[in-house]
Formats: sequence, structure tokens, C-alpha cells
Amino acid sequence: MAREATGELRTLANGYEARVRIDAGARKGFALTGIAAGDHAGATARCRAMAQIAARLRRAGHATDAEKILEMAAKARTARAWSAIEAAVDALCSGTTAEATSKAPSFVDFAKAWTSGELHKKWPDHVGKKKDTTDDERMVRLYVEPVIGDVGIDAFTLDHAEQIMAHLPGHLSSSSRRHVAQLVRRVLSLAVYPSRHRRETPIPKGWLPKVKTTTAFSCLYPDEDRALLACAPGEGTEGVPLVRRLAYGILAREGMRKGELASLRWRDLDLARGRVALDRNKTGDPRSWALDPGVARALAAWRKLHRPDAEPDEYVLGEAGARFYVEQLADSLRADLALAGVKRDALFERSDARRPLRVHDLRATFVTVSLAIGRTETWVADRTGHRSSLMINRYRRAARTWSELDLGALSPLDEALPELRLPQGLPHVALSEVPARGENLNDSEQRRGSDSNRRVADLQSAA
Repeated sequence: MAREATGELRTLANGYEARVRIDAGARKGFALTGIAAGDHAGATARCRAMAQIAARLRRAGHATDAEKILEMAAKARTARAWSAIEAAVDALCSGTTAEATSKAPSFVDFAKAWTSGELHKKWPDHVGKKKDTTDDERMVRLYVEPVIGDVGIDAFTLDHAEQIMAHLPGHLSSSSRRHVAQLVRRVLSLAVYPSRHRRETPIPKGWLPKVKTTTAFSCLYPDEDRALLACAPGEGTEGVPLVRRLAYGILAREGMRKGELASLRWRDLDLARGRVALDRNKTGDPRSWALDPGVARALAAWRKLHRPDAEPDEYVLGEAGARFYVEQLADSLRADLALAGVKRDALFERSDARRPLRVHDLRATFVTVSLAIGRTETWVADRTGHRSSLMINRYRRAARTWSELDLGALSPLDEALPELRLPQGLPHVALSEVPARGENLNDSEQRRGSDSNRRVADLQSAA
């Protein structure tokens, strides 16, 4: 009768090591990180169990798979983890599947593999590459991981999903709650296929919460926008950093999503012609358009004065190669408005009918202003990427009110930002970097009313 395999246990300075024979060669050592230092009995039992696993795999002809499984066995801390290892060994030795050599990851780890692009690399035909993962990564970190911990993707149930939703902060909007629910559903769908970690998803049809569209949104009025963008730091006085004011101004004048602006690189801009191209965006639908003239001039000045050595692949608003941080930009926006002396209650109010101003409301400002001054739905959609008239129609009532109040358009961005304002003499930027009058720019009425455009035209004529 063959002697039972026991392995060799060694005591280390900070724990234990199990030495187990995988094949006919010498024993291999595995640090027992799943066993607490000082638990000699537990370490002995783990070493013996690992040796018996190795023996089973050798007899079944799976010695090549033993090392990977033994590494997991050495790290296992919970009964669930150990059961998964035993199930994998049983499956291998019975010949049911070769894919059972690795236990299913936790829900959180699997979600992170999705947001990081790892699943896309593994299954490019079935898992799309995410264009912007900032929001999804934040939701996993804030709303999922603290609630379910290391629950396995194969052990995740509807109760776990309900726990996540029950623990969401009360201030989240219905659309944000739905976004979290959609993330949970999508991760479980990928766990069914193509990863095949589970047979089916526990999420039933109709589980996603409905989005309430009755909450009022806010827009920045032109005078509030001017006050915010003019709130520059001075000697001995507090102010808003230029990069944030530039970001606010672009969002309110171009209709980009905040993630699109954060990901904008210099290669996406043609400042000589006043054009931007977003080949990579949330919807996966590349789009390009003519920038607002004031935005084009402001970006040209920003590059010349603050990013003179920027490479084409560098972020427009980022610094030292880093992406512009937008995760808590809404909090900064409200604080910056207060600093600029903007006190309208509707921008800061939280109630059943209204929520405080968000960064997304700068995009709403763009749509509202554009419709109010006569822009077409197609013109707006070219810039915002909206695929449905339904979304744009939400802003038509606000646009009619804006028009009735005769609020007009927002100030040209280069004039609203003191640091980038064109002086009466030569401009801050070379004429070749400033869009010419009438060249690929759509708003001729606004151009004729712009003092800065007249100054540029006069300088070009003189040149």
C-alpha cells in the first residue's frame, strides 16, 4: 500500500512554507500566506492537504497543472476558497474540464478586469473596449466593494445585488442609481459569456430602476458664467485655477461630456482651422465639428502660454502627462461659483424637485443656449453626440424661456478668461494659430458682434 503524501513543513521567520513534490523531481516550496503565523497545526494540515492534491494530480496525469493550483491552495484563507480549489481538482481528475484549474474571481476583481480592458483583450469579439472607465471604476470602489467584499462572481446572488442598491447614498439621482444597477447587470452578463464563470445571471427582467425625469436641471446664466470665469487668483486673493475655469468654459460652449474633455489630446485639435475631432467617446460614434471661435482662440492661447512644449499625444488640460481629474469636479464647480460670488439658490438647492448644479448641467447650458439662439437639433447633436431627439427635446422649454428673457449667448471664452484675453495690441497667440474670420466657423452673427474677432481681422488686414 502506497504511503500517504504529507509534504514537508518548514517554519520561516514570518510564517510557514510547504514543500510538496509536484512530479518526479525535487519538492517545490509554497509560502503558506493563507495561514496565520504561529498556527502550526493549521500549517501542518494545509501542507498535508496540498501534498495529497499534488499526488492526485500526478496520478491523473495533470502534474503540469499542479503548481498553479497549489499556489492558490497556499493562499486560501476561507472555507469557500478551499472548496473552490477542491472542486477544481475534482473536475480535473474526473476529466470534466480543463478550465476548472482556476477558481472564479470575486465579483469586484472581475468588474475591475472589465473596466481595465483586460476582458476586452481576452475576448475582443465579445467585450467592447470601454472609452471612459472613470465613472464605472468609481462606482465599483465606492458602492460595490464596501458592500459585498470578496464575494465570488460565481456565488453572487440577487440578494447581493439588492444589498448594493440598498446601501447607495440617499443623495444619488435616479439616473446614477440606474447606472450602478446597469454595471452590476453587465458584469454578471459577462460572467455568463464569454467568461463562463456561471450558467446564468441572477438579475431578473425589470430589475433595473426607472429613471425619474421630473427633477429640474439648472443652467448658468451669462452673467454667472462671466463671474465664474473671471474669478482668477490674484496677489493675496483666492481664486479659481485657470485650468478649471477653462474646463468649465469649454463644457458650457462645446457640449462635450466631462470624460471627453478630460481625455482630449492635442492631436484631436486643429486650432488653425478651429476644428475638434472626437474619434474615441462614450457612444463609440466618432464625431467632429467646428469649435466656437472664442474656444479655439482660448485653446490656442492656452497652448502657447501654458503648454508650449506639449506633444500631440498629451492631454489638453492635463499636467505632466496626467489626465485632467474630473471625478469630484461637481463639488469644485459649486465651491468655485460660491467663491465667484454667485449666490442663486437654485444652483445649490437639493430637494425632491431639484438637485444642486452638476458638471453635466454645463452641457445642459450648452444645449439650452444653442436652441435659444436658433441652432438646429442636428447642429447640437453633432457636438453633444445625442442620438435621439428625445434627449434634446428635454431642453426646449428652458430654451424658450432663455429666448424670452433675451439672455443671448455666453461671452467668447478668450474674452471671459482674463489670462487668455486678447489685448488691444498684438494678440497673445500667433495669427496662424487663431481661426480666420469665416474659416470653417458657423456662428457668423456671433463673430460680427465680437470685439476680439474684429481685432484679429484688423491685424490680419494690416499684415
